[in-house]
Amino acid sequence: MDLEYIEGLILKKLDYKESSQILYLYTDKGLMSVLVHGSRKVKSPYLNLTRVLNLVGLHTSGKDLQTLRDGDVLEDFRDLKENIETFTYLQHILELVYHIAQHEHDHEKLYLFLLKILAKVKTTEAYIPYLNMVELKLLHLLGINPLFTSCTSCGKTDHLQFSVREGGMCCKEHYQGNEPRVSDECVKLMMKLYYYDLQAPTPIDYTEETLRELRGVIDRYYEYHLNFRSNSRKMLVGLIGY
Repeated sequence: MDLEYIEGLILKKLDYKESSQILYLYTDKGLMSVLVHGSRKVKSPYLNLTRVLNLVGLHTSGKDLQTLRDGDVLEDFRDLKENIETFTYLQHILELVYHIAQHEHDHEKLYLFLLKILAKVKTTEAYIPYLNMVELKLLHLLGINPLFTSCTSCGKTDHLQFSVREGGMCCKEHYQGNEPRVSDECVKLMMKLYYYDLQAPTPIDYTEETLRELRGVIDRYYEYHLNFRSNSRKMLVGLIGY
């Protein structure tokens, strides 16, 4: 029996039949699903392996649906899971990655970037800007990234205001004004996170007020352009207040 090796991050899992589960992993080749027989049984050797947010290495076989034959947890991110606020925010990111995984983009680049962000979140108390960074950079991979440098309609570069609906900056003549106004401070933070280089990191300066505003802008952008709002995002409102 020929085995295939799959390394990936568990985004979600679904119960299958009486005692099994299907894992959905994000890998450097995109989204993959793996059937794990008996993983819901109390004595299953795979109880810890199948947890959401685990980075795993799996040996599988099969044609239409890969079936687990053996596997290991490469990183369980236990500290992140123990903090309910952090874990819920990360679940929001996992839901987003699952939602966009069917789109054609550079999966290897996104996969490696996600691992770098998770490593950063593990060592950074102020982790939220790094997760906002994921959401903003994903817009580039999806081809719906905001235009920051000039008006989206005419190319003017003076007196610009950010518009979620127009997908970037608008001049006075083309800004509709019938949507929540985005502050200059929020636009600056959005740009900093969008262009941020993890290889040459610089301090991320922000206020809690601006971070809260940015959260709303990102939510509206994804809802308008992708019709997406995660279930975890609704839970976050109760945990972090916005």
